[in-house]
Amino acid sequence: MTAWTIRLRALIARLLPQGALILSFLTFGYFAMGIVRNRVFANTYGAGPELDAYNAAFRIPEIALDVLVAAGLTAPFVPIFSALRRQDEAAANDFGRTVLTAAVTVMAVAIGAIFLLAPWLATQVGAGFDQPTRDLYVELLRINCLAQLMFAASICLGEVLVANRRFLFYALAPILYTSGIVVGTLLLADRLGIAGTAWGAVGGALAHLAIRATGIMRTSFRIRPAVRFQTPAFREFVRLMIPRMIGHPIEPLIFTYFTILASTVGAGSVSALNFAADYQVVPVSLIGVSFSLAAFPVLSAAYANGDATAFRSVLGRNLLLIGVLTSLAATALFVASGILVHVLLGGGAFDAADEARTTAVVAAFALSVPFDALAYPLSRALYATHDTIRQVFASFAGFGIVLIVSTAIAPSIGLLAIPVGYAAGVAVKAILLAIFLLPRVRAMPRPNGASAISPPSAPGASERS
Repeated sequence: MTAWTIRLRALIARLLPQGALILSFLTFGYFAMGIVRNRVFANTYGAGPELDAYNAAFRIPEIALDVLVAAGLTAPFVPIFSALRRQDEAAANDFGRTVLTAAVTVMAVAIGAIFLLAPWLATQVGAGFDQPTRDLYVELLRINCLAQLMFAASICLGEVLVANRRFLFYALAPILYTSGIVVGTLLLADRLGIAGTAWGAVGGALAHLAIRATGIMRTSFRIRPAVRFQTPAFREFVRLMIPRMIGHPIEPLIFTYFTILASTVGAGSVSALNFAADYQVVPVSLIGVSFSLAAFPVLSAAYANGDATAFRSVLGRNLLLIGVLTSLAATALFVASGILVHVLLGGGAFDAADEARTTAVVAAFALSVPFDALAYPLSRALYATHDTIRQVFASFAGFGIVLIVSTAIAPSIGLLAIPVGYAAGVAVKAILLAIFLLPRVRAMPRPNGASAISPPSAPGASERS
């Protein structure tokens, strides 16, 4: 190994949290598969009512999943699980199994309600759809319910993998899910229409769950039911997850509103919006989400130890790196939007009008990339300081700005009001998060604080959120 290589590796290790590179690499693989999926969609269905119904069918189940499962796991699960494991691995595993049991049970009830209410939901989410498109929406929504139930279990297993730093199995799951959608479209669309794509999504969700279950087999965690709801750990988990349950579904709600607004603009607008949003989310997830996820345990440890210097250093490096990289990515996305849409989506049923409409939305979405990405490390930093409430306020404020701006300018600029309104909303959210975080960092706790989930006789354990 050359001296130059050693210096490069040392620089990367200093700038990036452990696990950030593998998460970013596999996230890139996921979005590469997303490009393949969109290409297959564009050439198979174009930007028409079938794909509008398919995309809309994901909105309500995704909100249910976010509110009831993902919300409660994002902030408190890993710190509580890790704190328990330092003292008693069996107790940590019982806690994880209890959360898994609760998540799957609650999601099963919610999915049952969504299945029964599908015809009514079609009139709400697809307000601008004609009756055949609404009927298709009902069919696709009910198929999608199966996938979301499997996601409930897979998300819980994913958090256990993160706690064990098994990032490979964690990040492979979305790639397999998208692959299932592509395979379903290629093999079943001719016989089943877009319902074949929906069944491909179910198969992909099963693969998503299976790969994470495979990773779990390499840990001490074993998958089986548990109902230890009265433990201090589970009560602490519930206390911290309630604010997250309120604030976490804001993004799905935003895009549900966008779906409703786009459905009134004209046929194909919902599909153009979803295609464009897929471009925007690539740099945000590749850089903002991956880097902040890898830094989260480091920030939590620094806060628990009362090490303000380490906390500020890790957070500052991440904010600077994410800000610079996503600003460059946003500029490139804005400049190259037309080429990207033409090369990756153009052809087949995706005609010149579809290309022009999608290109304009992609370019407008580029404005939001840096702000959207910076919100992730700021949110994780707040969670590390045991604060899950202020992030909710910032999310609601951003949501309000999105609604006001997009609704106000939609009559004049049509579909472009959606990405412009979104950029304004995430900018406000990021600014508020930074304002809320500053006093939390200044008031760092003293080292060796007692844990809220540990017995009084364990003074060295730190409370985690």
